[in-house]
Amino acid sequence: MLAKVVLSAWGAKATLRERKGGHVSALRQEEGWQFRAGCRGPAATVFFPPPRFERKHERLSREAQAKAICFECPVQDECLEYALEIREPHGIWGGLNEAERKAILAERDDR
Repeated sequence: MLAKVVLSAWGAKATLRERKGGHVSALRQEEGWQFRAGCRGPAATVFFPPPRFERKHERLSREAQAKAICFECPVQDECLEYALEIREPHGIWGGLNEAERKAILAERDDR
């Protein structure tokens, strides 16, 4: 059996194993920054708007909760850089909302 370590689309390491008959399986190695993120689990819902209408004060409260989690997160910088790199248009990433990330990207594009 041949094994090869690769990076997934999310930056997580995976081990690809080639088996008899040409079948390939991927085994996730939980070493990527996403696996150490503070937003994993039940609290993840505060990072994105709900599917229903959200009033301004509700949005600000939800974003404040998400940002509080981000500011304690050990991978905040990696998360923000990832969101900027892929130009993520939704949610709180690395402690910043869509508009805040858009401003950073506009500043970078001006350089």
